Amino acid sequence: MAGSHSAGKKRTADDIVAEIEATCLRINANVVSLEKLAKPAAFAARGLGSAGAFFLDEEGQIRRDRVITVATAGIGLFGLLKRSGKN
Repeated sequence: MAGSHSAGKKRTADDIVAEIEATCLRINANVVSLEKLAKPAAFAARGLGSAGAFFLDEEGQIRRDRVITVATAGIGLFGLLKRSGKN
């Protein structure tokens, strides 16, 4: 690994090759991880996961109070928009 050799110790060609190969493997693994994170489906899954977590408690049970609050707000907003459309 870069900088991991001791001061004053000469590295052999084999040491350098091994270091380069290890670095390439780390870079490839990072690229694969970034590709997975950058896919649109992964973004959507993370977004839905956090939104879904808002409605669940620590045990995975539905938090009825939050569901009712959001549903009521949605119905109220729908009513206001429908009413303003009539004017």
